[in-house]
Amino acid sequence: MTRRRIWTVVVVAFVAGAALAVAVMTVAEDESPPVTTAAASPAVSQVPESRAELVEAWSAELEQAGKQLPEGWEALTTDEIRGRYVHQRVVNAPSAEDIDPGMERRVND
Repeated sequence: MTRRRIWTVVVVAFVAGAALAVAVMTVAEDESPPVTTAAASPAVSQVPESRAELVEAWSAELEQAGKQLPEGWEALTTDEIRGRYVHQRVVNAPSAEDIDPGMERRVND
């Protein structure tokens, strides 16, 4: 056999092997279990980011509680305003009793 013929046989065998591998891979069924993904977390924070937005949101929460911005609030840092806004929001949140009256009942009753 000539060298050229040997190389031709090698190349043809390689191409045939590759084609066979691709065919087997496409026909083979995926036996792995289905993947379950968690719900995506919100991409945007629900807490305002800018100082002006925080002051506006904090004022609204205080107004809901029947209060006003404290004197000297302008001297607070943005992080302090954020903390006070979040705190007021928690204070204003409805209690479990407001959401579901009788929530303290026992399960076995």
